[in-house]
Amino acid sequence: MQFKLSKSYRYWWPVTVRAPDPENAGKIIEQKLRVQFEPKPRDQMLAAQEAAAKLTSLRELTEHEIAEAKAIVRNWEGVVDEEKSIVPFSAELLEQALQQPWFRKGINDALIESMNGEEARLGN
Repeated sequence: MQFKLSKSYRYWWPVTVRAPDPENAGKIIEQKLRVQFEPKPRDQMLAAQEAAAKLTSLRELTEHEIAEAKAIVRNWEGVVDEEKSIVPFSAELLEQALQQPWFRKGINDALIESMNGEEARLGN
């Protein structure tokens, strides 16, 4: 396959969210979904990392992480609500999910994995 040069690049990637198990104290459950990423160019990503390094409060860092995720996540699949109905992607629902630290970590881990040119880990 030839290398395709484009101004932006969107791709789907598996995400694993490891969250506290609401039924079993001290246990973790894994929830899986697929996310469509459209990463920023490298210089913009580096600038965002440098900006994050200058933040001094947990609130500022969390707000920065949420803003960065909202800028690169374009869609999702495999998200359901409490009744197991499919939840369509929207900016508002992404914002809601990003309020959970374990969701942000899952997104960040998947993005790093994909940007490093690694295959998705077995089980993702």
